[in-house]
Amino acid sequence: GAPQRPSTADAGPCLLVRGIGRPRAEGAVTINVGNAGAVLRLLLGVSAWLPQVTFITDQPQSLGRRPNRELLQALESLGVRVEAQGAEGYLPITLYGGHPRGGQVAVSGARSSQYVSALLFLAPLLSEPLVIEVVEGLTSQVMVELTLKVLRQAGIVVEHDAALRRFRVPAPQRYRTGTYVVPGDYPSAAALLAACAAMPDPASELRLRRLPAGEEDGEALLAALLAMGCDLRREGETLLIRGGRRLHAVEMDGSRAIDCIPVLVALACFAEGRSVFYNVANLHYKESDRITDLCAELERAGCHVRPLPDAIVVEGQPEGVEGGVSVDGHSDHRLLQALTIVGMRSRRGLVLTGVEHIAKSFPHFFSELQRLGAVVSPALSW
Repeated sequence: GAPQRPSTADAGPCLLVRGIGRPRAEGAVTINVGNAGAVLRLLLGVSAWLPQVTFITDQPQSLGRRPNRELLQALESLGVRVEAQGAEGYLPITLYGGHPRGGQVAVSGARSSQYVSALLFLAPLLSEPLVIEVVEGLTSQVMVELTLKVLRQAGIVVEHDAALRRFRVPAPQRYRTGTYVVPGDYPSAAALLAACAAMPDPASELRLRRLPAGEEDGEALLAALLAMGCDLRREGETLLIRGGRRLHAVEMDGSRAIDCIPVLVALACFAEGRSVFYNVANLHYKESDRITDLCAELERAGCHVRPLPDAIVVEGQPEGVEGGVSVDGHSDHRLLQALTIVGMRSRRGLVLTGVEHIAKSFPHFFSELQRLGAVVSPALSW
């Protein structure tokens, strides 16, 4: 049946989608995906049904540098002709599909779990079953778990092993219509939680609603904050955090909450001791290099951080940092959030460049901080 609007009073805005089964455009299509890597990868999967589709970006220095080779190779093995830039499969990318086939496909999960998710969303629409073998490891496995959860909610059957390295998707299947409630976004919440936790004033307090328990990245985030000594508690789907607490170093497997790592690294800059965030190698392939670029800008601000191939090491400075410099957000919303937290704890503040990119995930981030009492103003001069 047709989706019905949730009856709860605080359900918030609703979006009504009338499905068409699968992509059906007959002519050539061009899609500008902006700076959204997940949008690009997931659309690359289902767009295999289109006879010709070209993906472009208006952010060539960010998304334009993110590789897609492994996913494009998998699509080619399903009968899709691919044109892309360079050996790593950079944008712009054109697919010539229309009749993707099932069978068996291997895809590397070493650089991005989004490649696996893209194939999982495509597989039920095929005319024959698809077996997906994940090779070379699987980074950000929690995102594949989330993909499977969404598919189950939509009535899709996926058979898989416990390690999430082999999947079999019977086909054809139909996505089920219904009412879906989108929970609050834990990575965005992480920025506000970390900002409050970094504040030295014990009167600092923040409540965030619509954050249900049981979300994998959310549970990993909260466990890290509690391990650091944050004054944090849950009341149903509401989180309450207070600042002014003595923070401790933490060691964290970052793959469980990969999008939360930049702000947790920023918070660790003000904790006592050495923090280590490991299993984060795929941060190199985000909107920016979230290991190398983040550490370079944090060092510029006065923090003591060390980038490793698959980890970030932080030597905390509970007294805060000097600041008084300009730092570059590298066209990356997560870096901007992390640098903002450091700026709030610096004695002379920070000037952030490229702040317009915060709009990708949190357009009102700076105004929310102002509402909470933070001093945020245009940098007309230094």
